[in-house]
Amino acid sequence: MRKLALLSVLALVFGLAACGGGAADGETRLRFVWWGNQDRATLTERAVRLFEQRNPGVRVDTTFTAFGAYWEKLATETAGGNPPDVIQMDYRYLNEYAGRGVLLDLSASLGKQIRTADWNQGLIGSGKVKDKQVGVPFAQNATTIVYDPKPFAAKGVPEPKLGWTWQDYLAQATRLSEGQVAGATDFAGTEDVFEMWLRQHGKQLYTADGQFAFGEADLRAFWQLAARFRAAGAFNHVELTSGLNQGPEQTPLGRRRTATEHSYDSIFGGYHAIRPGELKLAPYPSDDPKQLGQYRKPSQLLSVFARTKQQATALKLVDFLLNDEEAGKILGATRGLPPNLKIRAQVAQTLQGADRQVYDYETALDPHLGDAPPPPPKGDGAVYKLMQRLNEEVVFGRKSIDEAVKQFFADAANHLK
Repeated sequence: MRKLALLSVLALVFGLAACGGGAADGETRLRFVWWGNQDRATLTERAVRLFEQRNPGVRVDTTFTAFGAYWEKLATETAGGNPPDVIQMDYRYLNEYAGRGVLLDLSASLGKQIRTADWNQGLIGSGKVKDKQVGVPFAQNATTIVYDPKPFAAKGVPEPKLGWTWQDYLAQATRLSEGQVAGATDFAGTEDVFEMWLRQHGKQLYTADGQFAFGEADLRAFWQLAARFRAAGAFNHVELTSGLNQGPEQTPLGRRRTATEHSYDSIFGGYHAIRPGELKLAPYPSDDPKQLGQYRKPSQLLSVFARTKQQATALKLVDFLLNDEEAGKILGATRGLPPNLKIRAQVAQTLQGADRQVYDYETALDPHLGDAPPPPPKGDGAVYKLMQRLNEEVVFGRKSIDEAVKQFFADAANHLK
């Protein structure tokens, strides 16, 4: 029922007439949308209500939904010329929406309407597309291995830590596999993992002009690495493959069917909600101790609709969510670490539970993290799904690795035109 109610609210809010249109009696109205779970929504709503209290005469209509449904609805509203005023944007889709002229160039607002003096300066550029600042980071996150320490202890397997290798991971995941529980969730269809693996080998996912910066041999080697895990019985059972790249409650680790899983620390709260106090975070394995491959990634960004009728108020909301101390206390680490370093330090004093784990993990890892590469090109969302689909073809024995590699490059070329 909650999901049906949520979709009804989504349809109602997105169906309002003019984006940022004025309300009765001189009231200024904005629409602000994001994706996430109920915990994130509750905290975000509290922060937005505080903004309204600080700005009498302003009303912010809010909506949240799951990741997949969010982009479907946003695409529909954008095509109709009526997206929300303030949009939670994903790094992967930034180039696509900026290319359509949907997003406001915030360059002139940085350091003015949107204060940035106290931010992690290396993170700001993650919102740039072709020298235009079309988004600002809402929070910082990083890739991670989420794991259950209990089976490690039960089998005498050392827990993962900085400096472990892919061979260590294979050996440990093999030892942890028993019965219906595998040592690792299949990572072969996840572009994020492939990107980290490429960076560990001195390569990138994309060139500056939006073409692949890797070749067939690279993808083949990565899928062959995964095949070694699969052959050793270290991966989840094949019937769970369709649950990959979904919310934590649907993944093999969330369902207690694996002991380790590649993920992002910004959604660790989702794991914690279904397995409270049970799980930990670890860095990626790497065969090069000097190159971890991981980087400071904007877990989400905030963008403003290019043709909003309430630009000044929209910018004010963005600045408030990113730089207000009280808002920072409310939001905590629900999306990852705050980009404002002063607020990050302030928030750290009161963090508990999953948020504390995320903070400690990223603080320890930060010296080893690189800056984010330019946002992926338009079409990367389709490439991401293509990699998932072709990995399933390999997993279910419908294609060989060589066949899947050939098809990947053939199909991806159409998506990146």
